[in-house]
Amino acid sequence: MKKISICLVFTILFFTSVKGQEGVPNVLTADSLSSGNYKDAFKSFFQLAFDRFTSDHKDIQFTSNPFAIMARSNPKLLIDSSYKRYKALRNLNFSFSARLDSNYKFNGFSSGITYAIVNRRDETVSDFFASDFRRINQNYEILQQQLVAFASASGDVELIIKYNQQISDFFKGKAGSNSLDAPLQARLRKMADSLSMAYLTKELNNGTDVNAGKLMQSIYDSVRSSFQNRLLITTGVMDTTYNNQFMFSNIVLFANLVKGVVKPNKVCGLELNVKASYQFVDDTLYAGRDLKRKAFHFEPGLNLVIKEKKSQYAWAEFKVSGEYTHVSNPYVGEKKDQTTINSVLRIRIYQDIWVPLEIKYDPESGNFLGFLNVRANFKGLKGLMAKN
Repeated sequence: MKKISICLVFTILFFTSVKGQEGVPNVLTADSLSSGNYKDAFKSFFQLAFDRFTSDHKDIQFTSNPFAIMARSNPKLLIDSSYKRYKALRNLNFSFSARLDSNYKFNGFSSGITYAIVNRRDETVSDFFASDFRRINQNYEILQQQLVAFASASGDVELIIKYNQQISDFFKGKAGSNSLDAPLQARLRKMADSLSMAYLTKELNNGTDVNAGKLMQSIYDSVRSSFQNRLLITTGVMDTTYNNQFMFSNIVLFANLVKGVVKPNKVCGLELNVKASYQFVDDTLYAGRDLKRKAFHFEPGLNLVIKEKKSQYAWAEFKVSGEYTHVSNPYVGEKKDQTTINSVLRIRIYQDIWVPLEIKYDPESGNFLGFLNVRANFKGLKGLMAKN
């Protein structure tokens, strides 16, 4: 009876020790893994944009979402339960912008809303991430429990202490699998095989000195990195007013798709980006102000993302796309259907400040058109997350 009591005490102390070492998952987002192109499609926190500095129609735009504003004043909303509850607000972007002419004079006001109808890049609430990592984590917990039970079954107090210390060091990443006594190694291989942990079974059968902590982290990083390829689909509406009257001069209905198309590696990735929009514009051929002129735009493209090896932050991007435009009622001399070849070079100049240079080329006329933009993506919530 005394031996059994001692065994129970050591077992409880072991679990308490290991559980105390396990990190509590933070509220994570895919923001740090997002490309500049992705952040232009959907903003996690705040973005200040200065668009088309070199053109006659300049924009200064602020974009955010309701949840970011709320969490600024109430950081408790970043607690996991609240974070999940406000999913609809986190998937909503709103924007305001002032339009300027060539002399930097006010030339109209714009506003818009964007909603992510498919957003699979939120690591905290994504069912994909949760199911993948939960399954892996549960297997490790079962493996740990079975090894402890195996050690306790010996009934030898000294052997239990020795085995539990080896098991503890193994799961904390302090020692490799080869440091385990032969009976524990045999039990580990058997349990890993029964739990269908192929990645662990293969390493053990090859005689690799497996470090459980490093292996768990590498699996986690692999699952997390796959989020760079997750699908994002947004839709929304933008409107612009006249500079001297609060009437709409332009309304745009749009949709945007971003999806990784190759397995991301440590230095580069490739994204598919497809945009479509339907535009209602004031037709100057008619007296008064109306929205009778309409245009459809379709722009598929590929975005090459070059990342820093250690941090995985994108530092440069190059996107090439083809744009087709159909105007329902063209002006005299204007083509009803037009195509252009577009490119955008993005450079991260400081932390989350990007400078995108847009170039459009008309194959028929041979004309080039360039725009210089600046994007400042503020991670105002990152500090708040750290405090929680």
